[in-house]
Amino acid sequence: MSQGFVTVSHADGASLFEPGDQALRFYVVQSGKVAIIDRQRNQTLAVLHAGESFGEQALLAGGVRSAAAQAIGDTTCLEITAQGLRDLLAKESSLATPVLEALLLQLYMHNAMRA
Repeated sequence: MSQGFVTVSHADGASLFEPGDQALRFYVVQSGKVAIIDRQRNQTLAVLHAGESFGEQALLAGGVRSAAAQAIGDTTCLEITAQGLRDLLAKESSLATPVLEALLLQLYMHNAMRA
């Protein structure tokens, strides 16, 4: 696996991050599920499955998590550092457009759900 990319297993109920944590990684669910939770409202915002990504704030310098991410069942995620993603996009420029389109769609959906 390339530097900046690591596969991590999380047990059921494990917290991947909490609100206020610094956003240092971008995640892709490889197996299992991840709940994105608004702790202030005690509300599940989304349940993500294999192939779905989250944590796009890692792309923004100084990003801070606004929600929590928690494993549902045994879950494996590919964790990508912000620098690892930048390096990949620099080497594989053909990936830049689809990755950015996916991130913009996620941000749009996130904002729509909070409205």
